[in-house]
Amino acid sequence: MIAVARTTEPTVLKRNGSRWLAELKSTMADRNANITRARYKKAVSRYQHREIKESLVRMFHGKCAYCESLITVVTYGAIEHFYPKAHYVDKTFEWSNLLLSCDKCNDVEHKGNRFPLDDDGQPMLIDPTHEKTNIPQHLEFVWDHDARLASVYGRDERGRLVEEVFDLNGIRGRKELIRHRSECVKKLVILCAYARENDQKALALLREACQPNAEYSAFAISLCSDFLQGEKTSF
Repeated sequence: MIAVARTTEPTVLKRNGSRWLAELKSTMADRNANITRARYKKAVSRYQHREIKESLVRMFHGKCAYCESLITVVTYGAIEHFYPKAHYVDKTFEWSNLLLSCDKCNDVEHKGNRFPLDDDGQPMLIDPTHEKTNIPQHLEFVWDHDARLASVYGRDERGRLVEEVFDLNGIRGRKELIRHRSECVKKLVILCAYARENDQKALALLREACQPNAEYSAFAISLCSDFLQGEKTSF
């Protein structure tokens, strides 16, 4: 996970969001189940407009907001509501509440409608687009040389919840995630060894790996922090 700067609200959402929400609430207030089911499905899915999806794909560079896997190569990805729309209806069409997620991070076995709150009613999960988000404060990105595994560990309660909810280390079954991520990070580790010998090609490749559009750039930034200091590689 890396911090992501939220871009301008898509025109279609700015123009229609309030009306869509009013239609959704009207549908939910209708007690005629035979009519409501189809109407509700249509009303609640208006956020899936192509312009909104394309804006999210650009904003997240085609990567999942949570596990940072590149998703648009093999699937369409999902429009994720940080505050679940099932519980926070008023946020269904809020641009600030929409993220791009892979299908697995978004499914019911992972985030789904799970949304733990602290004692003050604030979210425990991490929104990478929130202006005050400080990813390294909550998450540590670790390469284990012996096991050859790239793992994500929570530094605090919020980080540990993110680690567990999204199964970022494959404890509950996401073996393909940690296998693919570890293969990617292993190549970065090799590049780091060359870069420390002042190999300019390796340094150039590592700079690319630290960019927001690179898969698992959080690991690249963490690995390169000692010899790319001062360059724009912040979380």
